[in-house]
Amino acid sequence: MTTVLVIGATGRQGGAVAELLLKHGHDVTAYLRSPEAPSAQALSAAGTRLVTGDLADPEALAGAAQGVDAIFGLSVPFGSGGKDEEVAQGRLLVDAAVRAGAHLVYSSVRGADRMAQTDIDHADSKQLVEAYLRDQEVRATVLGPVYFMENILNVGFSRLTDGVLANPLSAGKPLDQVTVRDIAGLAVHAIEHPDRFVGERIDIASDQVTGEEAARILSDVLGREIPYQQLPLDQVRQWAGDEIADMFQRFEENTDFLDTDGLHARYPDVDWHSYADWARTVDWDLVLSG
Repeated sequence: MTTVLVIGATGRQGGAVAELLLKHGHDVTAYLRSPEAPSAQALSAAGTRLVTGDLADPEALAGAAQGVDAIFGLSVPFGSGGKDEEVAQGRLLVDAAVRAGAHLVYSSVRGADRMAQTDIDHADSKQLVEAYLRDQEVRATVLGPVYFMENILNVGFSRLTDGVLANPLSAGKPLDQVTVRDIAGLAVHAIEHPDRFVGERIDIASDQVTGEEAARILSDVLGREIPYQQLPLDQVRQWAGDEIADMFQRFEENTDFLDTDGLHARYPDVDWHSYADWARTVDWDLVLSG
């Protein structure tokens, strides 16, 4: 049994990691800001120890990390303090792992090991955190997820409640995607096998699908036709801001895709999900009732 501190355990990534760690019989502590939240109480009921704090509090973070074997963590983008706030969070997380002598599994973003400014703050911030991490004496594994499958569960953007799948990309444009279930699968595998994974950095994707393919899969899973609808990028810029619009523009122009088959072959112990596999795990009645 491994003692693990999970940062952001009430979020999608951290929640998936905490759930899988508990399933594997590990001792889990969740570091969170709102222990009274229903999601936090559910973790507590499942056997997770709750510790209150935030990523801007070095002493609280260090105290939560004291005595643990491993830490799963991530820095949080889109905060009021912008990129600088996220970079500060990431550095404090690394410092806490150093002080605790713990194995840090840090969830970053694909390609953030390359110091090349993208002008997309939530990507550039991860580059700076990873650069800091490389300069420290820390036992670490870095995961670089691509675009999340779970993003379509934001029905205000994907418009699934309107009976369509909306996205800014061209209908036939492939997009590497990952589910938090697979991030959790690889993260927990790394925590359980530190000798193999300390010092590793792994870009991670579950599947590559186009918008048309995703719509066909959702149509099959939901039992009704879900047509694909391309959102005008100018409209996305008005709704979600320049950073998100610029990100989708990069996706549209991208020709550098991950070798998902090779990745999955290297880590066969992870229960990888195709887009269709993932779609069948979702409680669509709950999603579409919102």
